[in-house]
Amino acid sequence: MKRVAYGFQASPQNIDGTAAVQEVNAKALACNVKPTAPQVMATIRAGSNMDFMWTKWLPSHQGPMITWMAPYSGEISQVNVNKLEFFKTHEAGLFEDGTWATDRMIANKGVWNTTIPHDIKPGKYVVRHELIALHFATAHSNYSRIPGGRIAPQFYPSCYNVEVSGTGSATPKGMTLPGAYKAKEPGFIFDIFVGNKNYPIPGPPVYKPSALVLKLTPNPIKIISVTGDLVKDREYLKSMAEELKRWEQVTDYFQSIGG
Repeated sequence: MKRVAYGFQASPQNIDGTAAVQEVNAKALACNVKPTAPQVMATIRAGSNMDFMWTKWLPSHQGPMITWMAPYSGEISQVNVNKLEFFKTHEAGLFEDGTWATDRMIANKGVWNTTIPHDIKPGKYVVRHELIALHFATAHSNYSRIPGGRIAPQFYPSCYNVEVSGTGSATPKGMTLPGAYKAKEPGFIFDIFVGNKNYPIPGPPVYKPSALVLKLTPNPIKIISVTGDLVKDREYLKSMAEELKRWEQVTDYFQSIGG
């Protein structure tokens, strides 16, 4: 997944967060491998939409897409993401027409949209967005053909630093990650190859706002500098473009061998 300026950065050992987490009890389940805090924060209004931009994705890597939020206080650099209490704000899995959330994300040119709950208390939050790929979740798959393949769901989490504005007061109850998922949940051992139609999305239920929805007027687009320096911004964007190209080459390779 392509990172934005206010996203946590994963360690280089995990290809900037593009490799899968495969253990529900791993610390990396929260915000990927050894995440480091972002330098800037995005602002967003409660009740407004937030887009996540994914890189080129393998059609075989089907599964649900889930978004969580967790409030925090103090400096983001001091936050332990494994102690944050995340609540679900959105989830989508297998639709009635047989398409998965991942299929629709690919069809939408890599964009996935969610809405910030309109009634939550203003403040600082970590937004956690994840894709769970189920192509290796069962023995009825081609996991053995892929280098390093194993029977397990694959988690692709990313975290983002935002400040939410608004007039709400809700403080939804959350759960830590790891902790919110159980290893043998039906949604983690679901066989996508045998025509199952009812997919149970793992984890707790999505938080449902209770207050009346307010109609928001559009705000002008605001560009956030990645580094605070225009020259360094260009260097950063160039490096991200090169990373995107490398990741797409990896995607093309795995697709060519049936991954």
